[in-house]
Amino acid sequence: MGTFQDIRQAIEVRMGANWTTTPIVYENVSYTPTPATPFVRLLIEEVDSKQVCMSTTPCHRFTGLIVAMIFVPVNTGTNTIRGYADTIAGIFRNADFSGIKCRSPRIVRVGDIGEWYQVSVFTDFWKDVALANAS
Repeated sequence: MGTFQDIRQAIEVRMGANWTTTPIVYENVSYTPTPATPFVRLLIEEVDSKQVCMSTTPCHRFTGLIVAMIFVPVNTGTNTIRGYADTIAGIFRNADFSGIKCRSPRIVRVGDIGEWYQVSVFTDFWKDVALANAS
């Protein structure tokens, strides 16, 4: 495993296996929110890739950002959404799965967006992969 697709898939599997509280909306998948029903949108941003060692099969480091955008109905307070954020942060905090190493999550309040109130959880990750040079 080492491609961007493999990394995305591993992160989505971890989220799906550990979060059943609300629907999870994945990238480029159609979803129409049910009124007044919370949901989470999961995005994986590839930030950088670079060669980190020289050898017969060089090692490459892929870094990125896991973004869990949490939506609850506006004007419902922050206890529920902050609890969701804490739980999602716990799914990825210092996690090590499929060779992906996660760091400490941070929570950012986005605020009101129409009928929704949003808080996002950001978690930096990295993965080292030995990949052969192109011919």
